[in-house]
Amino acid sequence: MRKANDPRVSQVAPDAPGFSVSRRRVLGSVAGAIGSASVGFFGFEKLARADLPMPSGRAFIFCYFPGGWDQLLFLDPRDPARFPDSDRSVNLFETRYQELEGVNGFSGQLVRPRDPSSPLAFGPAAAKPADMVKLTDFADRIAVVRGMNMNTLGHEVGYRYFLTGKFPVGTTARGTSIATEIVAQMVPRRPIPNVSLRVESYNDRYSGAASALRVDTLDDLLLVLAPSRYQERDVVERALADYGQRVGPCDPEVYDRRGLFSAMRGARSQADSIVQSGLAQYFQFVSGTDEASQAIRRRYRLTLGDANSPGARAALAAQAIKTGVAQVASVMIGNSTDTHFTGNAGHAAALYPGVSAFTSLLDDLRSTPHPSGGTFLDHTTVLGFSEFSRTPMFNNFGGRDHHLTGSCILAGAGIRGNTVIAESSNVGMAPARYDFARNVVAPTGENILPEHIAATLLASAGLDPYITRVNPIQALLAPNRS
Repeated sequence: MRKANDPRVSQVAPDAPGFSVSRRRVLGSVAGAIGSASVGFFGFEKLARADLPMPSGRAFIFCYFPGGWDQLLFLDPRDPARFPDSDRSVNLFETRYQELEGVNGFSGQLVRPRDPSSPLAFGPAAAKPADMVKLTDFADRIAVVRGMNMNTLGHEVGYRYFLTGKFPVGTTARGTSIATEIVAQMVPRRPIPNVSLRVESYNDRYSGAASALRVDTLDDLLLVLAPSRYQERDVVERALADYGQRVGPCDPEVYDRRGLFSAMRGARSQADSIVQSGLAQYFQFVSGTDEASQAIRRRYRLTLGDANSPGARAALAAQAIKTGVAQVASVMIGNSTDTHFTGNAGHAAALYPGVSAFTSLLDDLRSTPHPSGGTFLDHTTVLGFSEFSRTPMFNNFGGRDHHLTGSCILAGAGIRGNTVIAESSNVGMAPARYDFARNVVAPTGENILPEHIAATLLASAGLDPYITRVNPIQALLAPNRS
């Protein structure tokens, strides 16, 4: 059993406020989340203990930045020395980075790694000069994809396209979420293999066991995981659990020809075990007064009780992976950047908290030893994405509109670090065509699409990428991925 001072564990008070919910509701919530799962699917013989199996194999974290981020301020910047704003009528883009100088702690300068040979460069919203840890500190583990064609200017369409790797029908998602695909292919030994905070999830062909447990807040997750304060005595709880597993000559048993009631009974049993396993202790860091909770709040710059900030969402994802609760965690890590009426200062202020939380997440994973050797960043693949970007030119209101060229950032296990793939054009930042075989931008190449990112994520863990019907981007894959 893990010790109380284990840095990965935050303690929870059994009568913490906010958990006055009936036993039936708690168990029903978990059973519903598990869906048609049975205990055998996960390979658990029983979960009624607090010492979970330590994480093994690959894990994934999907970080969604809602609203369409400003690429010039983040993943696809331009050097004003080469592309001055005075040439905007020729280049059809303008940076106006000087507007950020000294505003809210920003420098207005590009953020570059210490290694001058690195091809990575980020816009001014990627870090502030006063930050102790910067995104560039992880350059050797980071890859950036630029010049993606999102084929849409609609939020719902771009968002669901990236989640599934399939272009929606209207605004309706098509296919299975890549997070669900990963879980289904890996069949992991996790209590809640797929957890999603404010991110949609889809499953069109797999068992309910692969579906995500979707929550809107950290408190929602605690509601599912924590036992009710109104539980019966242990002996009564055990008797109720035993009674629920008995097989008797009743109509449900007679009609259980397709195993529906057996599956429901198995899901209920696993839900009961999950609640009794004390998983909630790992997610009480927002209000916990123990040393581990305080350390998490310091790392993610959280104040006591701050449960709904980008940092808190990032910390939830990290805890889910590091404690072995989940194999895949998806979180809406950013604040919305969907504004058409503000300039660089407003966009940077909206974008930076998510980028800062993303950076803290990488730092957390890299700082935590993994039981299989190395750190959790060596065993976890992280993706940051948005539905599209903002226009390279300012509109008549001094803001930026929707732009179909996209970008994303990948880091960690299976990803080739210090890598930039493709580019947007130097006139209007249009999507570029990319020759996948030669790893160069070429007019005879193809558009990079979200399904290429999905295929790459699957291939990075040795999973079948061809469910996406495209090839992975080989130049993104680490040579010795596991």
